[in-house]
Formats: sequence, C-alpha cells, structure tokens
Amino acid sequence: MSYAEAIFASDALDGLSQIKASDCDFFRDAVAAAGVTGWSYYFPYLHLFSHLTGGDRILFETEGGSILLYRLTQKAGETRLSLLVPPFPFDPAALNRAGARMEAMNADRRQRIVRVPEEAAWQVAREGFSLRFNSDEYVYDADAVTMMEGSAYATLRRKVGRYDTVDLSVQPYSQADRAECEALLEAWRKGLSERGVKIGPYRAYTRRCLEGTDISADILRGEVIRVDGNVAAFTFGGPITSQMSSMFITVSDHAQPGLAYLQRQRFIAGNMGATPLFNDFCDSKRPGIAQMKRSFRPVSMHPLFNAVRG
Repeated sequence: MSYAEAIFASDALDGLSQIKASDCDFFRDAVAAAGVTGWSYYFPYLHLFSHLTGGDRILFETEGGSILLYRLTQKAGETRLSLLVPPFPFDPAALNRAGARMEAMNADRRQRIVRVPEEAAWQVAREGFSLRFNSDEYVYDADAVTMMEGSAYATLRRKVGRYDTVDLSVQPYSQADRAECEALLEAWRKGLSERGVKIGPYRAYTRRCLEGTDISADILRGEVIRVDGNVAAFTFGGPITSQMSSMFITVSDHAQPGLAYLQRQRFIAGNMGATPLFNDFCDSKRPGIAQMKRSFRPVSMHPLFNAVRG
C-alpha cells in the first residue's frame, strides 16, 4: 500500500477532500468573510498544495460554515495532522472538530496550527492554544511601489534603474514561454541548492503554474521579463481579497543583479491598482531576501504564529 493509500485509509481522515479549481469562489468568499489577508489564504497556493504527491499536502472540510484546512505530513515514518490556518471564518466549534481529528491521528495527541495570523491570534489563544511567534509577512503599498517616489524608494529606483538602458520586455506569461521558463527554473533551483538553500515544494508549485491550471488568469496571473530577448525572470500571483494580492512565485536569473527587485516592482505596477496592497510572504530568515524586501518599504509587517494545544 502506498503512502497516499495508507493515509486516506485512516478513519481520522474520513470526509476530507482535496481542493479543486472549481472551489475557488467558495474559498475566496470564506476568506473575505473571515477578514484575513495572509499569503497562506491565496487560493492557487492552497489548490496546488492540496495536489502535491509527496509526504506533505493539505485537505479540507467544512464545519458550521467554516473551512478547515488540514496539513498532512509524514516525517521519520510518522504521519501528523495539523491545521494550516485557523478555521475561517473563525468558529470555536469548528476548531474543536479539527482538534478531535488531530488527537485521533497524531501519536502525541497534540493539536497544532501551523500559521496563525495576527488577526486570529486572540481567538485561538482564547481556546486554550499556546502561541509562539514564527515570522513576519511583508506587505507593500501597491501605488507607492509603482511610483517609487521620494528618498524612501531610492534603493529600489537604483536597482530597477539598472535595466533602463537594456533591451527589456515585460509580457503576460504564455505557453510559448514555458520551455525557457522551465530551463530558468532548473538553473535557479540548482544555484540555490549549491548554496545549501532548500526550496521544498516551491519547484512543484512553479512547474504547475508553468504547465497551466484551470484557475482563472484573473486569480493566477503570470508575467515574463526578457532581457536581450531571453527569459530572465518570471512571476505569478494574484488577488487574495479585494484589498490584498499575493506575490506567489518569483524566479529570476541570479547572474543578472537586481532582477528580484525589478520583477516585483513590474508585477505590482502591472496589477494596475486592482488591489491597494501586496503580500510578499516572509524572508525565510535569509538576510539577502530581507534586505531586498525592505527596499519596497513595507507599510506593515504581518505577524504569523505557531499554535499548540494539548
């Protein structure tokens, strides 16, 4: 019996489902009703995470009008069930329902929530969970990044300005770009691996974006930057809510300095003000990424917490 067959045979997982592309509107409505804006609520991320084929994936169910997102992991021969985020919209009864599943599945009977956004932290704590700070998400003002005005954006203007005198094109992603983007992805991944940086399922998410999904281009938008006719960077992202967009996938040629700055600035500018804010997730405790993201002058740092009960 395969790992997937074994885990789905567990009574603790009875009634849980993978996330289909057709669930998009349902999930986005629940996110809007919950008033959450975290990167983890971006629907394409959830959909692609749900369809991973290794030992890490998410499944969901609904309880009393709330969505429960379970993360199922296998490590060192142990299968563990946790919540990816708190129930949304938040409901104590739904959280207790999830708690019962986690107790039944986990050898240590502990109940865990991987990412608790600041706006839900007090609700989770009130239900007896212990919280610990995990990381901050970087949130940008889309108009300010588009305009890059004033001394605060001097570094960003300088980084982006490196490409003012080159043969540069920025276009929506199409399948005609796929082969070049896949080659860049592999070179990018290899470069990170040689530096000891692991990217986990990010490669799988990226390949699925490049292959094409059934998710609307209004929700999952791709953009390609060519320098001297060659693909130098590509980006995928889109709206989490009407107020916040996600910077989901960013891949660039590390041999060309400043592309990580350029691709973000152009992708935000290309959003044409559709959402006033952009969430660029965390910095993975990598100083270079933190320095780059700070140059976008985040208007807020969105705290995430881990939570444990039992």
